[in-house]
Amino acid sequence: MTAIDFANSYMTWFAAGNNARIQLDAACTIVDEVSGNEEQFYLIAPCRAERCYVPGQLFRMPNYEFSGIWSQEEFLLIRTQWVSERDNRTYGVNRDTWDDMHLDIRHFVEATELPDRASIVAATFANQPLIARTELRNEATQQRAVLEYPVRTMNVLPNPPQFQVDTGPIIIPNFSSTTTRQIEDFAMAYVVYQDFEQAEFIRREPVAVPSAEDPATQTTDYSVIQLSPARNELWVPPSTRP
Repeated sequence: MTAIDFANSYMTWFAAGNNARIQLDAACTIVDEVSGNEEQFYLIAPCRAERCYVPGQLFRMPNYEFSGIWSQEEFLLIRTQWVSERDNRTYGVNRDTWDDMHLDIRHFVEATELPDRASIVAATFANQPLIARTELRNEATQQRAVLEYPVRTMNVLPNPPQFQVDTGPIIIPNFSSTTTRQIEDFAMAYVVYQDFEQAEFIRREPVAVPSAEDPATQTTDYSVIQLSPARNELWVPPSTRP
């Protein structure tokens, strides 16, 4: 079974003013179980708003986090400002925006699934890279989402063997959305779970600031919890240890 090598997978856009190569943080494949069609989406690693190739200060002020989601045809830029009222999502079509765009996805071609808690604990203590898949289904829309992502934080106990994934950011779909563009339905999230049949997400959404003098003051952070039935799998690439 193949698994994405996230540490060596990139999105690169090419444009007259700048070419930017950005590492991938996570992937999601949306499968329409009626038609059999599927489409892949990729979350890029975040960076900060900057000015390029100019003298003086490079960070833009007020600053914001820059991230985005890409497919082969479309993209969604996600700019997270200091306050949620200034958040800005920009949809675009790759061929209309960039001179060129490459998604260079590298894979581990012989990844091995870890079948139980004991093997997960052993792989963690052996410092093997862990790649996770979380599958979500929606009966009403007859869609399936396969999330794939590196596990950056893993909690384990050896006896009896227990594990708890806590990692992100990833992207999760909103199956109840009525938008016509799938790429606009995603939320950034973190995920935790300690078994193979359930996942708990915390989505990045606007949230009121409790200590603010103005009760309408908001920011954007991971603030909305979603508990979902899921199928969780953990995989390791072929060992490179001697």
